[in-house]
Amino acid sequence: MPPRYSIPFLCVLAFLAVLAACAPSATDDRLAQAGAARTSAGGVPLGVPLPDLESLPASAVRPDDAPDLVIIAISGHCGLVCNTRDTWSYLDTASESTGGVAVLDGIERAYAELGFEAIETFTASSFVTAHYSEISNKVEPGYLQAQAYLSEVKREWIDGFVNPTRVVLVGHSHGTVWASLLAMNNLDVTFDAFISLDAICWMWWAKHKQFIYDTFVDGPWSIPFPLDQGDPCGTLQIPGQSRRANINDVVSANVIYGLEVRTSFRLLSFDPNVLADDDVNVRINGTDTNLWGVVAKESHTNLGRYYNQSITWVESMITALGVPDHVDYPMSAFVLPPPPEGFEYRSGEIVPEQL
Repeated sequence: MPPRYSIPFLCVLAFLAVLAACAPSATDDRLAQAGAARTSAGGVPLGVPLPDLESLPASAVRPDDAPDLVIIAISGHCGLVCNTRDTWSYLDTASESTGGVAVLDGIERAYAELGFEAIETFTASSFVTAHYSEISNKVEPGYLQAQAYLSEVKREWIDGFVNPTRVVLVGHSHGTVWASLLAMNNLDVTFDAFISLDAICWMWWAKHKQFIYDTFVDGPWSIPFPLDQGDPCGTLQIPGQSRRANINDVVSANVIYGLEVRTSFRLLSFDPNVLADDDVNVRINGTDTNLWGVVAKESHTNLGRYYNQSITWVESMITALGVPDHVDYPMSAFVLPPPPEGFEYRSGEIVPEQL
């Protein structure tokens, strides 16, 4: 017998869907103007052109106190009906029910077993910038803080070093959108892996659009690609795909390994968060090179909040794949070929050049 709240809950979902439909159009002039001022490496169609990394000769050894690996993890939204400002970074939070082991504990342990002795973790919430959360009762870092941290890692431990610090991205739910933005707007960084835990784009724009406008359109920061087109859901045209892909379902060309965990849609569930990732990840060039996925037994919420069986699969894959040699996986292997003369790429779609 269905739970008693299932019918009202369906009404809530329908109402939220209506809100999502009211999101601004991708052709919004103010977003386009903000995008024109972008100066980050991601201000071009993904991987076209590639950054000139050869202009940065690696000749020095990174400092002794630099970590071997940094993990940047971005948690998801705080729930379907919660205040977006209350989002918090829970991926490093342990639970009594799992013996005090957090999701990130398992991922860190897998990399430690590969020989990384010094691992540093930066966790952020699903919000554009730092804010106070009434759930965690503390100030939570957001996307801009994750970007600032990555910029510092590049400057202090990556650029110009023969043994640069390695970087791994982790995202859960709406956090996978923010993590995808981080990858796509830092093409000068090679990420060893992107660990995607039930990537959800639905309602992301409705929850965050006003904060995006406040920060990137009316504020001083350059808007990340491809938010100047509006809703990141259904934004990228991928070769071989019949419909446009969500940004969080497209693995950026500067990511070597993509590990994806998807849950199943659970309408008749006592977990009110019945969302699930319904799309398999793909590369910007339409291939699935170095991408692996599994369907989880956990619910959408529990996948990110508690150490679980799916995380043990992630650990096993990290161990099996080992430490990638960046030389073996250049970005050019994961991007589209150069466009013919007179054409250009826009969000992965080839179109005539603008005069």
